[in-house]
Amino acid sequence: MLNKKSVAVVLAVLVMSMVVAGPVLAKPLAIDPAPEPPTAVQGLYVTSEDNEDNNGTGSPDNDMGVYVCPGDDDAPIEFNIVVDAEVCSGGELTLMVGNLESAGHQVLLNGHLLGNLVETGETWTEALFEVPEASLHKGKNLVQVDLISDDCIIVEWGVLAVEPCEVEFVPEPGTLMLLGSGLAGLAGYATLRWRARA
Repeated sequence: MLNKKSVAVVLAVLVMSMVVAGPVLAKPLAIDPAPEPPTAVQGLYVTSEDNEDNNGTGSPDNDMGVYVCPGDDDAPIEFNIVVDAEVCSGGELTLMVGNLESAGHQVLLNGHLLGNLVETGETWTEALFEVPEASLHKGKNLVQVDLISDDCIIVEWGVLAVEPCEVEFVPEPGTLMLLGSGLAGLAGYATLRWRARA
């Protein structure tokens, strides 16, 4: 049984730990499941699983699909969206974000600031950002959400929409030479056969 002195010591230890460590951010209760990401098709690149860590080693640090708070070991939230085609224009980045209780979290793509997330409350939000061509490239495109304000958020998935490059068919010179020599050979053969009949 605890006496008054024991209770006072426990309370003192708790207060001291708060002073030394600072306040602990409580992770909010779960919200409704996030909407499913769109299906990847030509020009639409989707990532819904963590595939990057804070050190850029390509190993997941499990910061997608879970609450991440400022000061957590896995903050900021980062992941790669792989584009498998040449990029000739800008595009759009869409993030499915939950629990936006305050504004200010910064969204970057390949180190370029795209903008800030806007406060929406504890619902799922599709945050849309215009992406300039200079921020995109073929291969891995690193999306990073820097947690600036004090609330915890979830990033469920990210989608890059990129217009595919216009590809104009231009035959190579070797192909044209092969076609030309084949036609010349046929013409020569036809001439020989015509002379042989005459």
